[in-house]
Amino acid sequence: MSEIGILGGTFDPFHFGHLSIAEAAIKEFDLSEVILLPTKVQPFKIGREMASEEDRVNMVRLIAKENKQFRVSTIEAYGQRVSYTYKTLKLLQKEYPDDKFYFILGTDSFLTLEEWFKGKELLQEFAFIIGVRPGYKTSETEDTAKRLKERYNAEIKMLHNEIVEVSSTEIKNNIRSGKSIRDLVPLQVERYIDEHGLYK
Repeated sequence: MSEIGILGGTFDPFHFGHLSIAEAAIKEFDLSEVILLPTKVQPFKIGREMASEEDRVNMVRLIAKENKQFRVSTIEAYGQRVSYTYKTLKLLQKEYPDDKFYFILGTDSFLTLEEWFKGKELLQEFAFIIGVRPGYKTSETEDTAKRLKERYNAEIKMLHNEIVEVSSTEIKNNIRSGKSIRDLVPLQVERYIDEHGLYK
């Protein structure tokens, strides 16, 4: 049985914050790989302007091409209109019946996990790795983890990742104002954004 991390997100675009959490999860918990899972439209982001599924998938594929422990799944990006984590993990479970999944979350998402679509079932049926995000207190995250473990017998591991202060909003603002994004995204992503004129 392999232990596989799953890192989902709009990846609009994929940046060093995403990369940091994925690499830290592999290292700290000895994961065999991390599946990068670009979403189509997250329920709470409906209506926002985003790069196309194709562009976001292509950028993530460029990252996976450089790292043998990353794989890309397009099950959400090219699937149903709205992505629900529970449905996606159930589908992936059928593809990898002998493996164990750890869904990787940032602190911000983790604190509202119970309120997600089938949040209770998620917590009861799947394991989680929580990466630290800027602006959140460690005590708040640990208290939430303790409560969810007690209520749902959930398997939750805390990741001791380095905090990388970067956001997709900052990247897009820099592009629109002509500033460099070299310190915010991997080189392959920077080149792709430039070549395809994204976010201008």
